[in-house]
Amino acid sequence: MIISTGKSTESAGLRVERGPGFPHWTAGFFLGGLTEIACGGRTWELPGRHAVILAPQTPYELLLRKPQHEVWMIFDPRPHLLEALKSAEGQATSFAVSFPDPATWAAVRAGLRDLLNWWNSTVRHEHLAENAMERVLLLALLAAARRQPTIAEERITRVCDHISEHLDREFTIGELARVACLSVSRFSWLFKESVGIAPVKFLETRRMEKARHLLLTTDLPVQEIGQQVGFSNAQHFSTRFRKMSGQSPRDFRRKPLRRFTELNPH
Repeated sequence: MIISTGKSTESAGLRVERGPGFPHWTAGFFLGGLTEIACGGRTWELPGRHAVILAPQTPYELLLRKPQHEVWMIFDPRPHLLEALKSAEGQATSFAVSFPDPATWAAVRAGLRDLLNWWNSTVRHEHLAENAMERVLLLALLAAARRQPTIAEERITRVCDHISEHLDREFTIGELARVACLSVSRFSWLFKESVGIAPVKFLETRRMEKARHLLLTTDLPVQEIGQQVGFSNAQHFSTRFRKMSGQSPRDFRRKPLRRFTELNPH
């Protein structure tokens, strides 16, 4: 069932943050621009011809690096689509996908046009709109299934897990390359190719994600939180936190900045 859908154009620099608790699936199909999404320890940089599908209860942070052109949808999938969206372990899983095949992307664009036309028509044809939405989501699942992770990408996943488990440590590129069993040059290139951002930026993003979580869920002093995420200097932590979040740690704890309006139909 479609909850809502539409097409949007937003300026570069917009930040959006959604906390946990949102009850519906969401999807964004990017027609242009460059959108950065941090979600579940991963960061995706998504230009045009990409899509992201986010499971319910999934917090994320979004930053528009370039002006964004997107068709978005909020939905509760019917049983057959829900099963297709689940992982092999039966869990609702968020994922991003690209559409390198021109024919598949053309089919996606056609489906998105049908979705918006049927949804926005004078007499709304919800069943036809839903069929168009399911078509583009199934095309996204097909594109994702065609791309299996390589051994090299599995090594990058191992590095991401290693970073996430030791956010209080300092890392060198050489040390991370050794975890991946790759040369420094090969590791640096492959990490950016697989994750979408450089290792240093990934590390700082994960540190700030954990810092925000600790600020909202504990009474730990700001300095101690900074130490837990790898900043021995409290001032440096505050400066970096403000640059990435738009607020100081203390301000964030008092009143977290939210620029995402939650949709709650009830």
